[in-house]
Amino acid sequence: MKYILVIFLGLALVSCNSFSKEEEPAAVIVAKAGSASLDMDEFKEHFISTGVQKDSNYLSKKTIENWATEALFYEEATGKLNEDEKRVEREVENYRKTLVNYIYQTKIVEANLDTNISKQEIEDYYNAHRDNFILNENIIKVNYFKIPVKAQALDKIKRLLYFNNPKDAEQLKNLCVQNAENFFMNDSTWLLLDDIKKEIPKLRDQPDFNLSPGRIVEFTDAQYYYFLRVKDLMTKNSMSPINFQRQNIKNFVMNNRKAQLIKEYKQLLLEKAKADKTFIVY
Repeated sequence: MKYILVIFLGLALVSCNSFSKEEEPAAVIVAKAGSASLDMDEFKEHFISTGVQKDSNYLSKKTIENWATEALFYEEATGKLNEDEKRVEREVENYRKTLVNYIYQTKIVEANLDTNISKQEIEDYYNAHRDNFILNENIIKVNYFKIPVKAQALDKIKRLLYFNNPKDAEQLKNLCVQNAENFFMNDSTWLLLDDIKKEIPKLRDQPDFNLSPGRIVEFTDAQYYYFLRVKDLMTKNSMSPINFQRQNIKNFVMNNRKAQLIKEYKQLLLEKAKADKTFIVY
């Protein structure tokens, strides 16, 4: 099969500026390849200009040649494949329906979904699905500190690490903001133990069960001073605490709401179609 590639880019670019909106042709053809045509609108969708004339000329040529290559390949494919091999219309239409439905469902959800989740809902879901909340990893509640040994306030920080009142805790936090490589002082938040081990390498050298509540780990290497106070520890295969699963539960609840919302909306459409007699079974 003989193909002729005809490029009208220069003419087309001039044409865009030569006609007013009323006089502009319905379709300005930029190139032809075989039986396919590339119009200016399609060309603009694929062309990315750098603003440099030399680059634009090169990129224009490459854009058109890339289009032509695909057009010619498709034309040859349709000529060489048999009818059974070319029956993709149903697959394409099914994909189109799925995509359109997804976009519309997203709009329905955005307009109608209640995103408020109460504490009671979280607790109810947790209690009803306890078997789904078994820990896959060890988790820990800690205060930990990683301070460069050259930090000017290191000695003062060390004196405050055994704080017993809110005033000392606040002073320690302020000093750590200015001096610490990393630190964590939230007593109520569960963390993955493996993440803490990345911050405090010495923890890798001892069994996890040694990190009992109240245990303090303190040591210094060439670069950092480390301090860790264990508040609580829960091991793998035990029941995951609700606070550790709170965000996951919110996601589960929200996904269930979305599914229920779409299910009810579709059911309403079906009932309306029956009432209007636009749904008929033969």
